[in-house]
Amino acid sequence: MKLHGFLAAVALAVAVAARDDAPKSPAASPAPAASPAPAASPAPVVTPVPEPAAAISTTITPDLLRADVAHLSSDEMGGRFFRSPFALKAAAWVEQRFSDSGLVPLEGLDTMRVTIDDEPETGPNIVARLAVTAPLGTSPDSPPKTEGGEFIIVSAHYDHLRPRRSGEDRIFNGADDNASGVCGMIAVARALKALADAGRPPQCTIVFIAFNGEEAGLRGSNAFVAKPPLPLDKVRGVFNMDMISRGRPREIFIDGGAVGAPLIERLRKANEQITLTLRIDEHPDWLPRSDQAAFLAKRIPAVLFSVEDHEDYHRVTDHVEKIDAALAADVARLVAWTVWSMSREPRPASN
Repeated sequence: MKLHGFLAAVALAVAVAARDDAPKSPAASPAPAASPAPAASPAPVVTPVPEPAAAISTTITPDLLRADVAHLSSDEMGGRFFRSPFALKAAAWVEQRFSDSGLVPLEGLDTMRVTIDDEPETGPNIVARLAVTAPLGTSPDSPPKTEGGEFIIVSAHYDHLRPRRSGEDRIFNGADDNASGVCGMIAVARALKALADAGRPPQCTIVFIAFNGEEAGLRGSNAFVAKPPLPLDKVRGVFNMDMISRGRPREIFIDGGAVGAPLIERLRKANEQITLTLRIDEHPDWLPRSDQAAFLAKRIPAVLFSVEDHEDYHRVTDHVEKIDAALAADVARLVAWTVWSMSREPRPASN
């Protein structure tokens, strides 16, 4: 124990001597004052991308739709008989509304006007496509572009009937038949353009067609199919609206038969967002009576949205005051949501 104490004392003496012999370090300079931290940059403002269903619902409103129907079905449009100055006037109005909604002519065409015959007073079909602001397949929350340059068509006929020769009210205004379908189509165009501008464009080309001559024997749609300005084999589906603003509240008839079945499946799914009462394939007799017929004959999936005939059908009393603008808006929302969703899905199998 003593030896251990002696060794410990020697070790302590050596350590003290080594400390005293060590070179002295210069006195440390005082630390410079810290510079003030730079002000934090403001966080970038991120504009939220709207949910598609919500954006569609807020863009398509009964008030806007009613205002458009009031204009197209006014006495100034003279009934929109397919071969008359009034058809030309209605066609010009639709063309302007298409342009205001962000639509442009089809690729390869320099006009939306596509003639249906050689008569100078026959109104043309008005044919346009959605011009998106983001490249297809590159926008946020978007799958790759659909292969093959495919198309989905939204359509409605703008013509109606020749004025009566006599009577206090001579004009067949055609508010439900079919200003409602045309203005529903315009509302769909507005909604899809709003989604495109927000970074969620459709993923194939959406084509909008205002047909002329439906009341005169489907002249416009037959002319379109006979001399198509786009490849018909690339058309994934046709959504045709013809009378969508009369009938029971929140109820619409949809007919497509066997050929239109792939579209019906997608409409049922989309209706989970809209919650309309859908009356499916109850009127096969309607299939040859409107512009979907020309496409169904080519085995192109197509559906008709319509209401049953009412007391003002093909009468001069079919006025805007009698339409259910909320029903027409809901049908347009259903079409817009289905078209947008379908554009991002694989091509439906045709029957």
